[in-house]
Amino acid sequence: MSAKEFAAQLKTTIEGLRANGTAAIFCDNLIAYLEEVVNSPSPVVTQAELEHYKAQLQVWVEAEKRNHVSDLEMFRSVIQSGQNAIKTSFFLNGGASVALLAFIGKLTEEQHSRIPSFALALTIFVMGVFCIAMTSGLTYLSQWFYAESELWKQKVGLGLNVASILLGLASYGFFIWGMCRAYESFLAFV
Repeated sequence: MSAKEFAAQLKTTIEGLRANGTAAIFCDNLIAYLEEVVNSPSPVVTQAELEHYKAQLQVWVEAEKRNHVSDLEMFRSVIQSGQNAIKTSFFLNGGASVALLAFIGKLTEEQHSRIPSFALALTIFVMGVFCIAMTSGLTYLSQWFYAESELWKQKVGLGLNVASILLGLASYGFFIWGMCRAYESFLAFV
């Protein structure tokens, strides 16, 4: 027996009690309430409605899975791009340092007086290598702090992330500065 059927039967019974003179219960209020229950829409879900809800739920679950996979791939892409940027800056500054060091080594054999003009450029490239090495370490630390759920650790992770980005940009700046300084030294060399 459904709730509506029960309410209809209860209503009939109470109406019979009222007709017999029982006034101890507030029949009018009870009858009005039961009338509302009888006239309310059916809370029983049909099989078709249930299947429709299941289908909607499955669509939502699949959409969430797709979004999660997409977010995960985007995160991997960002990490890979960051690693490539670190490697590129390391190779730029490190390669420039090695090339300039080899050139300075050749100068020691022939023209000792020209070495100091290239020393500053070499120092600048080495500072660029140091900055990118610090970037690599801070990247690790920022990810370690991000993995924690505590708010202060997440904030520290964000701060370290910003610091590593700034050091990475500084490394590129050192490369450009060192390149300009080496260019000036080569112009003075001729």
